[in-house]
Amino acid sequence: MKHHLCSLLFVLCVSYIAKQSECYKILAINPSPSYSHQIPYRRLWLELHKRGHEIVLVTSDSTPYIKSPNFTQIDISQSYGIIKTVDLVRIRFEGKSWLHFVEEKMLPIVDVFAETVLNSTEVRQLYAPESNATFDVYLTELLFAPATYALAHRFNVPIIGLSSLGLIAINEHALGGLVLPSHEYTWEMQDNTGTNLPFLKRLRNFVNMLHNLYYYYYKLFPQQQKVAEKYLGPLPPILDVLKNVSMLFVNQADVMTPARPKLANVITFSSTHIEKKPKPLPKDLQAFLDDATNGFIYFSLGSNARSASIPLEIRRMFCDVFAKLPYRVVWKFEEDLPGKPDNVYIGKWLPQQTILAHPNIKLFISQGGLQSSEETIHYEVPVLGLPVWADQYYQVARMEAVGIGKCLEITTLKKDELENAITELITNKKYKERIHYIRNAVEDTPYDQVENLAWWTEYVIRTKGAPHLRSSLAFQPWYQRCDIDIIAFLTITIFLIASTTFYLIAKIIVYVYKTSKSTEKQKIS
Repeated sequence: MKHHLCSLLFVLCVSYIAKQSECYKILAINPSPSYSHQIPYRRLWLELHKRGHEIVLVTSDSTPYIKSPNFTQIDISQSYGIIKTVDLVRIRFEGKSWLHFVEEKMLPIVDVFAETVLNSTEVRQLYAPESNATFDVYLTELLFAPATYALAHRFNVPIIGLSSLGLIAINEHALGGLVLPSHEYTWEMQDNTGTNLPFLKRLRNFVNMLHNLYYYYYKLFPQQQKVAEKYLGPLPPILDVLKNVSMLFVNQADVMTPARPKLANVITFSSTHIEKKPKPLPKDLQAFLDDATNGFIYFSLGSNARSASIPLEIRRMFCDVFAKLPYRVVWKFEEDLPGKPDNVYIGKWLPQQTILAHPNIKLFISQGGLQSSEETIHYEVPVLGLPVWADQYYQVARMEAVGIGKCLEITTLKKDELENAITELITNKKYKERIHYIRNAVEDTPYDQVENLAWWTEYVIRTKGAPHLRSSLAFQPWYQRCDIDIIAFLTITIFLIASTTFYLIAKIIVYVYKTSKSTEKQKIS
């Protein structure tokens, strides 16, 4: 009996130790002060915590209702201050492209993003030389604040990249992926992409992409290197840290993404932020929607673009069109709206998913942000897209391409154009039928997507960075990656052979011609 009891105790101890050894310490940093950049990963943090791992999360939008000694949240919401100084709608109406925005305004903004993280008192305590803090893996957003990647070197841990809006071209290129300037997925080119484009348009995309990559490699990265070394001291090139990223968790639905070659260490997911139980509506809004016997339209430009920044004449046009419609309208509008029609309800912040889930909704007028696009698909609401900036052009173009919405240009919008698009999207059943199909295709997955991401996170730790999944092209010079040196050598060789051949043929022809002329003269004489 005593022997069996000892054996059982031994097994329990071994099981406990084994379980403890599987509990990892995870550092996660998302430096972008944007709600839509934070929420796709909230369920992942909760799932990793549920599995017994210790989480340190640095975020501008804390995950609510978490009170656990193994889940630490460090607030960096003060970086929202720099975002509030940027009026995205005004920039759009000034005709500035995304590439212009990157070159004119990006450096000081991303410096603030990175410094807000690295200068945080709690974060400094973690990476201080005398700190004993250790981690098993580091998850961070791969976007525009590469100075934060340096923490992977400081803690000597594998790094997993996060992206809430697809993979930007600089990261695709740095990691050894294929960058195609005119492919629909390359959202930095905005609405200038597509299949079978004319030569001049593809040439412009090619030049713009080279210029874009040059800016990141030779301006953004050196500047961010200085920021990182200001806090962490001498470091290896941050670009090398990026090239050693173990895995990427990219928020995109493959059903909604144009097919193209994809890196082996990219894991895609979609719609993880969708609420199982949407929040309740304010009583006045609930009554407004419940009484919408003909249905209602929801209009929002998202969390970063302000409807109140739309020029007055365009606002009046929206109001004139809305007043004529038989539908009610809920409009996310951040200020008072003089001349607001009686059938329009405005609010500074609205529970979007609850509104989209309401049975009386007919249409979503959206800026085309990825999370809004995922929500409109989940709740099967056709969409009228009015893209404002960044990847929104790409997202709206994809929704139009797969038949679940329409895209209009907000800066040149006309009354009849807006009214006709709304009427078509609401009355033509094909949009509703198509979005029902797309939703089923997006949500038809063989596993729980969040549990899959958590498994891969643990896999990266277990395999010490999963080096076998990284592309070896990341460390090859660009000219070798595309065999440009071979193409140049062959071109020069062929040119020399051809020119030498033509030269010899010409010499022979001249010689024959002169010989024949000389022979004729001799015969005449």
